[in-house]
Amino acid sequence: MHKKSLNLLSSANHLAEGKILIHPTEGIWGIGCNALNKKSFLRIYDLKKRPKNKSFILLIDSLHTVSKYINQLSVEELNFIDRVWPGPTTLLIDYNDKLPEHLQNVSGKIALRVSNHYPIKSLLKAFNGIMVSTSANISGQDNLNNIDEIMKVFNESDVAYFDDKLGDNNKPSRIIDLHTRAVIRD
Repeated sequence: MHKKSLNLLSSANHLAEGKILIHPTEGIWGIGCNALNKKSFLRIYDLKKRPKNKSFILLIDSLHTVSKYINQLSVEELNFIDRVWPGPTTLLIDYNDKLPEHLQNVSGKIALRVSNHYPIKSLLKAFNGIMVSTSANISGQDNLNNIDEIMKVFNESDVAYFDDKLGDNNKPSRIIDLHTRAVIRD
């Protein structure tokens, strides 16, 4: 077992402590943190060498988790959400002024996903929060599929990984603007 390998409960605690977690997703390894922790959120940008103008996907266990941060949704929008969640679809949803400033961006939308991947569902339930999730690589470089390679790239004292299985999707999540239904990434 890798020395920075964590089980479910330890991974949830790691996130709650404001640390960085490499985690399995539906198809690739992700790197994430507690999205409401500004210091951790900014740390992901530094670790990935990612431009600050590029937003992150936020993993949630249900729409209820972010209900206070988003604008009221129409029945049609709620029905659409019920058709695509849980699953490998990220939705861009209009946020309101209650969303913490560090999560806001020029688009006025946050990227949210309710995963159907059991390890992520379990992690979010144990963590009971909102989690940043982005590919576990340096921005602009190829995705890394081997946990040992990933841990070499992100060999930092505050980084550990949730030791569970990747899903079998072979591409990143699809991204759809909830309001316009425009497909941003398929």
